Amino acid sequence: MKQVVDIVNLNGDASCLPSQTWIAYLQGGKNSTLYNWLKLYVDNGKKITLGITGATLSDMLSFNPESIHLINQYQSIFEIILRPYAHDISLIRSDAGFEMNIETGFKLIKQTFKSFTPYYLPPEFMITGSQLSKLSSYGVEGVFINANRYNEEIKKRLPDVPYEINGTLKTNINCIPINSGVTKAYLDSVHHYRSNRWNKLIDENRAITFSWRDGESTFFIPDGNEREGQWLIAESEDIERRFLKEISSEIGFLPSGELAPSHYKFYPVHSFLAWMQEFRALGFINKVDRIEQELLELSIEQKALWLQIISSDILSAIEKSSPEISIKTSPGIQDAQSFTIWRSERGFEGEELLELLKLSWHEAMALLNDYSGFGKKIMSRVESLKSILD
Repeated sequence: MKQVVDIVNLNGDASCLPSQTWIAYLQGGKNSTLYNWLKLYVDNGKKITLGITGATLSDMLSFNPESIHLINQYQSIFEIILRPYAHDISLIRSDAGFEMNIETGFKLIKQTFKSFTPYYLPPEFMITGSQLSKLSSYGVEGVFINANRYNEEIKKRLPDVPYEINGTLKTNINCIPINSGVTKAYLDSVHHYRSNRWNKLIDENRAITFSWRDGESTFFIPDGNEREGQWLIAESEDIERRFLKEISSEIGFLPSGELAPSHYKFYPVHSFLAWMQEFRALGFINKVDRIEQELLELSIEQKALWLQIISSDILSAIEKSSPEISIKTSPGIQDAQSFTIWRSERGFEGEELLELLKLSWHEAMALLNDYSGFGKKIMSRVESLKSILD
């Protein structure tokens, strides 16, 4: 049997997922798109390791508590790992901002789920040495790294086996490399109704395969749940899905002192170029930074709004082009066609949030009531954060 740990980032703020569409996917209880996406794993008996951002979890609690109940009911199917509240770019966070984001996310996860595994999935695979040290102090046992996010030189210097990575102040923490090729194989499966590439790559891997992907990927394409269901059904019977907590003692992390001289002993700094391609977001980043400098002086409602403003997907929507993919419209069709996954207007929402921060919460709510998906999302999140930030 070949083993795979299927690690999934679930981010309701994804830059290609309009707020109104996301809220619609949550509504309908057990008939909702999100609930039925989760149910695919229950029905097919397929384990999945979920990294749900705190913001996404807030939305699930408000608009689809049935999905939370399902996850808690089937702990043999769903493993929960730690995430921050906002899917942010931690490289530009202050110490206070980083701590508020992870503390809020961790607290919400611990309040919501019956169990979790103390591994942390960094948004955008961005983390600094001092942040690793801080995570260790919170009881985090390990993080993940994706070599495909780096240039060729850095890729060569990253170990391809699980290893110990150094944080500041002589901190060591486990680090698991993601198999980047498997991510592409998954997308090929759901875009083209075929699983042979996924099955082949896992079969060829000598050790445990650690896969990473965005859970919202199928929400961007037609018949997404049906595609994911077919992929799960077509997964080879020789593949055994495992949880991190089941295999952590079997992994055998390579001690940092035994790494090759050329290997990075620390988490390399991730490129920021994709989020600053034309510097259109520079003014926005500067405004957020000025607010963050006074973060501890803000009211609870203002802190809650700030946690919405730091989403990396605001910058993605501003700076990144819309993805163009190849997709088959049905399983029996031979030829694929071009399909554009449009970026949402998350950038405008970020600008609106900056303006709302200048108002009293009573005034802000009056304006948010005029928005459908965006307004519902922000108001419910702020209300859910009040007790956590208090």
